[in-house]
Amino acid sequence: MKLALSFTVALALAMLAGCGTSPSGLCEDKCDCTGACSERDEVECIDALEDAERTSEYEGCEDQFDEAISCIDDAFVCDGHDVDISGCSRPLENLGECAGPLVSLAVYAQFE
Repeated sequence: MKLALSFTVALALAMLAGCGTSPSGLCEDKCDCTGACSERDEVECIDALEDAERTSEYEGCEDQFDEAISCIDDAFVCDGHDVDISGCSRPLENLGECAGPLVSLAVYAQFE
């Protein structure tokens, strides 16, 4: 019984360690903030972030992508109906330097 409980706790902790900020969660937050997103807009936001993530992985820039997305999640402020992610310019620049400027612009464009 004690072993089964320990295994369950260890499994739950391992699953949590793999969790990070998701593109869908960020896009949902953006749409909730602006109040101006259709369902299609939210899907396009998710697609753009997932495409940027795939390109980052292909270019070997997973860490820079994760840093930029984490920064956006941490810095995200809903100011009225505007999203503010100020403070994330450096992580986005790092992403652009590694994966290319179009990748960082694609990420940034989802929150302007």
